[in-house]
Amino acid sequence: MHSIKDAQTGSSGVWWHKSDKGPLADLPFLVQFGNMKFSKVKIDPTMKPHLNDGIEIHFVVSGKYNWAIDDEQIKLLPGNLSVTAPWQYNGSPSGKMEIGEIMWMVIKPKAYSQDSPLDLGKWTKLSATFQNDLGALIANQKSLVLEKANSFKTYFTTLAHELTKHEKGYEIIVGNLIENLLIDLYRYLLRNEKQIIEQDHFIDKLNQIVFKDLSKKWIIDDLAYMFGMGKTKFTYEVKKVTGYPPNSYIINLKIEKAIEMLNEGQKSISEIAYASGFSSLQHFTSTFSQRIGVSPGKYKQSS
Repeated sequence: MHSIKDAQTGSSGVWWHKSDKGPLADLPFLVQFGNMKFSKVKIDPTMKPHLNDGIEIHFVVSGKYNWAIDDEQIKLLPGNLSVTAPWQYNGSPSGKMEIGEIMWMVIKPKAYSQDSPLDLGKWTKLSATFQNDLGALIANQKSLVLEKANSFKTYFTTLAHELTKHEKGYEIIVGNLIENLLIDLYRYLLRNEKQIIEQDHFIDKLNQIVFKDLSKKWIIDDLAYMFGMGKTKFTYEVKKVTGYPPNSYIINLKIEKAIEMLNEGQKSISEIAYASGFSSLQHFTSTFSQRIGVSPGKYKQSS
């Protein structure tokens, strides 16, 4: 049985890697596996942003971790699953591991790069087509963090049990578990990609409707009806996709149109105010200044 317990740093759990392979010695496709609990804040240089020669997957059981994937700062929360390709840096910017529990693994493929498709190697029964599609889904994401991915926790806890017990036949069970995890990951990513496409269509349609008549005072109930939704669901969808409630997002579209005309430089400020759907020059100036940080006149001078 392999375990780590450090009373000084308040860390405990299991962690196998290339310098301490343990049961991974018989599993060349699994080059790292960890399940660590931290009861005290710990600074660990190995957790700073790094590259691994495989697909790195983290699952947060508890706690909140400041994280970075390439140049994007994110926060890993309980139930989050992060996935990074071999060419992506990932880790804690400061190396600080907060109080909580985090699990991770690194699956080393036979081949996988930005120029070559995913090939997991001979150990797996997953088809070449499936592997290629999964690799493409992972590569298409700049920073892949799945929220509310609690269904993946079972894979990690079962893997930790099999690797720790190291009983006869564990290699087969571990291989099967990782295959099933990758199948679930593929399905999750595929649903996520479809959802993104649907969201893009949703927001494109909303933009077209609003831009068609910027001067109209849009009633949210009427817009919701156009999308076959109630007001509450429509408001939720707009805020989920844009980060703004509908009325505020519509104002952003008006400002976007105003900026376009200011950059063209062919209309006066008053003409732009009315052409972008504002009821008065005063309303336009105050709203523009509030959202952009400078008045329309100063913006025009600097453009």
